[in-house]
Amino acid sequence: MSGFFKPGMVVVCSFIGLLLPISPASAGPQVSFSVSPDTIDRTIAVGDETRETVTLHNLSTVEIVVKAHFSPRDSEEAPGISLEPDQISLKSGESAPVIIRVAIPDNAQPGRQLSSVSFEAASSTGRDVAIVGQVGVALDTQIIRPVADVNWSFPRIIDSTDQAVIGMEGRNAGNFTTRLEGKAKITGIFGDDISLIAVSAPVKVGESVFLQAVWDETPTFSMKRATLDLSSGIGAPVEKKATLMIFPWKLSLMLILIAAVAVAGARYQPIIANVFSSNGRRAG
Repeated sequence: MSGFFKPGMVVVCSFIGLLLPISPASAGPQVSFSVSPDTIDRTIAVGDETRETVTLHNLSTVEIVVKAHFSPRDSEEAPGISLEPDQISLKSGESAPVIIRVAIPDNAQPGRQLSSVSFEAASSTGRDVAIVGQVGVALDTQIIRPVADVNWSFPRIIDSTDQAVIGMEGRNAGNFTTRLEGKAKITGIFGDDISLIAVSAPVKVGESVFLQAVWDETPTFSMKRATLDLSSGIGAPVEKKATLMIFPWKLSLMLILIAAVAVAGARYQPIIANVFSSNGRRAG
């Protein structure tokens, strides 16, 4: 039998073996997954947030581990992004939801913001530890400030014998008709805190409105801190802070004038008396 296998035949058999396809059993697992939806387009007011749900689908024949990644905020005004959860295991054919939270800070500038979240998958068998797939979700966020062109009018020094009128003017810069609400929260070390509220009628998009909040019973003497807000009910309000001094300044001014006249009269009284006295002697 040993004479049957010639040396040349061995070489030919080895060459043929190199041309045979690799069997499926010897190939690595095919990892594939997807995410839906792959685009999120939202309009969000400053100070507000949105929670969007996307679904990860494991389309492969093995269990995978998916990790989420997103770019860090490049400034305090940029939207904040977080995920729940940021890592998840999916068995073959399994799907699972992931919540993407997009929060807009109070000081964000209106306009369009583009960002993204990527999901990277690796096999959880321990044999394939490298990243084997990546999908992403594009976030297209239109940031709006629902109330714009805000102007405040109020006295910094308030006469305690009069009403204090706080004026608030603003424009509906949102995308639907709404009521504008003005609030004045007045606080201090002494005395009770005061909250004044003024609400408008429905204001159409692009229209402006003027509101007045009236403080009837002001303290006689006080120094207060006022926080003024104007909002449309969504997002962060437009805010202003101010210090208010309260005392009966009109009465004080009148007393000062009376005192000044009295001092002036006392100062010139000897001169007047001397003039009359001299004239009297001449007449005698």
